[in-house]
Amino acid sequence: NAQDVDGWLQQVSDNAVFMPLNQAPVEGRKAIGEWLNATIKSLGPTKLAVTPAEIEGRGDVAFVRGAYATTLNGANTGTGNYIEIWQKQSDGTWRIIRDVWNTNADLTSDPAAEAAIRKLPVEDWCAAEKARDLDAKIRLFTPDAVFIPPGERPVIGQPAIRTWHEADWKQNKYECTGTVDEVQIVGESAFVRGTFSGVLTPTKGGAPTRDSGNFADFVRRQPDGSWKIARVIWNT
Repeated sequence: NAQDVDGWLQQVSDNAVFMPLNQAPVEGRKAIGEWLNATIKSLGPTKLAVTPAEIEGRGDVAFVRGAYATTLNGANTGTGNYIEIWQKQSDGTWRIIRDVWNTNADLTSDPAAEAAIRKLPVEDWCAAEKARDLDAKIRLFTPDAVFIPPGERPVIGQPAIRTWHEADWKQNKYECTGTVDEVQIVGESAFVRGTFSGVLTPTKGGAPTRDSGNFADFVRRQPDGSWKIARVIWNT
């Protein structure tokens, strides 16, 4: 809490390894000191409270488990759990050799990502259908996407999905709306589920037909940060 990096490092062995959240391990006292300085600078006057729950030693090694809470200007900014391994040094002192912690925060919460994912299967999909913009429709998919229409074999890859649409659009016009009921984001992938309804009109004349059903998409984040459909299946 005094933001005393040197004091903190006195508890750390020369070959210690810190394992921060969503970061590569930080190895060695010097690197840990640099990481602590950068972290303190980014977090500002954050206070840390640590509550050990279990301490168990065997010979020259001890295990410590507990919980932590962080506050900034009196407001709670995070809670979680930690595990430390301590080792007795040649001079008789005990130092941390491994330190890992997690957070109770929902790391899957990403409002911008969720908004982009929600657009894919309804807003973007239906806009491309209404405009009959084949390029826009194909851009919704990953290169290796698998497209599974009702009653048909899976269509694999962007070129095959394009061919399928070219044949379908020669026969039909389609306008749709839909609702996303669930989005689950896990790292660089997400699952999205919902319902749709639409009107299918034959291009060569004939009575339009209405359909409705459920859809499920598996989407992946791309290197440019966008989200694209990797798998899609629906029923009617």
